[in-house]
Amino acid sequence: MTKFEEYREKYPEFVYRGYHFTIGADISGKNPEEKLCRVIYDFETPGLSEFHPTWMFPVRREVTRETEKILGELIFQLGMVETISYYKITCPRKVRIECGTLTEDQRAWWRKLYYNGLGEFMYRNGIEVSEEELLTIECRTPEEKGEKKPYQDLTKYEGFLVPVGGGKDSVVTLETLRGQDIMTYHINDDSAIDEVINVFNHGENDCRVRRTLDPNMLELNRKGFLNGHTPFSAIVAFSSTIAAFLNGRRMIALSNETSANETTVRGSFVNHQYSKSYEFEQDFQNYIGQITTSDIHYFSFLRPLAEIEIAALFAQCTEYHRVFLSCNRGSKKGIWCCDCPKCLFVYIILSPFLSEQELIGIFGEKLLDKPSLEKDFRELVGLDENKPFECVGTRSEVGCALKAFVEQGGHSLLTDRYEKEILMERDSLAEYLSRWEERNHVPKEYLEILKKKLAKAREAVLG
Repeated sequence: MTKFEEYREKYPEFVYRGYHFTIGADISGKNPEEKLCRVIYDFETPGLSEFHPTWMFPVRREVTRETEKILGELIFQLGMVETISYYKITCPRKVRIECGTLTEDQRAWWRKLYYNGLGEFMYRNGIEVSEEELLTIECRTPEEKGEKKPYQDLTKYEGFLVPVGGGKDSVVTLETLRGQDIMTYHINDDSAIDEVINVFNHGENDCRVRRTLDPNMLELNRKGFLNGHTPFSAIVAFSSTIAAFLNGRRMIALSNETSANETTVRGSFVNHQYSKSYEFEQDFQNYIGQITTSDIHYFSFLRPLAEIEIAALFAQCTEYHRVFLSCNRGSKKGIWCCDCPKCLFVYIILSPFLSEQELIGIFGEKLLDKPSLEKDFRELVGLDENKPFECVGTRSEVGCALKAFVEQGGHSLLTDRYEKEILMERDSLAEYLSRWEERNHVPKEYLEILKKKLAKAREAVLG
């Protein structure tokens, strides 16, 4: 709190000064026929530093003078979510917007995203502040500038844009929707993502965008200014909407499951996966509707499912087992580090559906035999107060997966040590694989596809 209060006193304001974008040919020589939209943002913490992050999007449609207005507004909104990464360095009391307009309701929307999206950041930095106290947003309203929103968009959008993260969830979305008109989407280079997309369609219809962080922010992080988790999936939401707009895609199909709704810190609002939650998804849809009448539809295709159901589906996607990767620590090297809660979670959630040899084939070792992972094990299963700060499933489904593993005859150092706690009264695997979350935004015709796929996986597992 001392550092937080000191910085807020010394740097009372963060300013979103402007953004600039151009559309032109790819001058890198890699693909001279491709058009690119280049974006530069202008942020500043007065008295400390300026920041100029950039984005670059492929363009596969004609952008007219009218549609350019919509594009400019979407780029402005992406800048709003980018500000969070730079704001958190000093957490000023005021964010001043000089280059766009927001209604009172929209300012409230952003204050909510700042607060909930930075929940983990504040918790881990020992910051205690209410949503009302964290920040105010100073910005002109559309009425003050004579603007009329939402902007009318008569474009006919078609097909899917599927964000790919390289893990099991996006694989399940891709394979369940196989046969649809799919364009894959991802931010920057990543070997695991490239491998997954190559297995899916050899990269034949891929939208790779480029995002660069300002080096001044990275330098301030090294100097010990405030740092921590930001709502990256909110960045995916706004950037994928721009990508869909520039590439004529109608359905943005995320792979966030219902398990993402559970908080990380028990009994609090702090959720590592807040921007993957149903609450954020619904808020985002409502927000975009205030900006444009476009029929681009952002939703999570896997929202009806829990992580353990997705694991059952993924177990059947054998061609991806040697290429998928969910480990953040090992991602730069393209490996499972086998010493973090994310690796352990994926190992556990797959354990009812894959043999020990298959799991070792993926991870290289038997993770449930590692004493160094005992603390992560206890947190994942709910024996300790909080879950790990990772994108992991609920405490109850981790317990369910471990119970199924033990009941199937599985033995390991950690499951033997905690066998009594694991075998306590829990929902069975059969009960979990019959769950269906009705609160979702999946179009009806695609719900049926997902239900059929889940039924086949359930039959394969339970007989």
